[in-house]
Amino acid sequence: MTTPGVPATQLALSQTSADIMAISLSTRIPEFWTEQPRAWYIRIESILAPQKLGDEVKFDIVVSKLPKEVIIQLTDFLAKPPDTGKFLALKTKLLSTFEESKSRQIERLIGEMELGDQKPSQLLRRMRELARDKVPDDTLRVLWQGHLPTTLRAILTVTETKDLDNLAMIADNVAEATRVNHISEVVNQQTSNMERPSTSDTSLILAEIAKLSVRMTNMEQSRSRQNYFDRNRDRSGSRSSSRRRTPQNPNWLCYYHYKFRQNAQKCVQPCAWKPSSEN
Repeated sequence: MTTPGVPATQLALSQTSADIMAISLSTRIPEFWTEQPRAWYIRIESILAPQKLGDEVKFDIVVSKLPKEVIIQLTDFLAKPPDTGKFLALKTKLLSTFEESKSRQIERLIGEMELGDQKPSQLLRRMRELARDKVPDDTLRVLWQGHLPTTLRAILTVTETKDLDNLAMIADNVAEATRVNHISEVVNQQTSNMERPSTSDTSLILAEIAKLSVRMTNMEQSRSRQNYFDRNRDRSGSRSSSRRRTPQNPNWLCYYHYKFRQNAQKCVQPCAWKPSSEN
């Protein structure tokens, strides 16, 4: 069907441009987030709004982004959508199907949220998404702090500020400092364990040290006895030499030659010293 007064070629070009725009928009829109349907709609509406697209086109784009399990759940609705306002009707249907009830959200806030590996600020962000302005900040602060470690909760309790964002920033800094200290302690403990021998190894080392100590003691005692015998033998030999050294001995040397040898300035007879002697 052609529009009166509008060439068919122009209509074809307009339709082609619209199709290209729809394809381009579709590539920018992520697949439907079943766990965060409202956040998903915020995302796609910010993409679609500037384009001034018709209701039918926006409806088709959303349907193209629904995964298989979602389409199965909405088969009856998708098979017979309303004649007008399809996009808004589909949004309402998706939110009512996949968005948690207020009671379920509060239940998760109280009992199921855990800090885990998240930062405290990330936990607060998730809890805010569930609360959606339906829970006062004072109540949300109590619920949030209830999911934090005891030491971190105690620090926040005495903090002057009650602003949730400021508290979250403080909690992040404290948690990070605590994590770094914990890692340092673990590394030091592991290093200490590596350097420290086991109980059995320690016993063996002490036994070897005891054996070495006994051996060294025996060696010292043996050396002392040897030195004692050597000193006695020297004294005995010296006394024997003194007893054997008499003028009647043919090798008798006078006092001067006995003491000074070739450097003696005097000689007293009897004396067996000879100038050519090597004595």
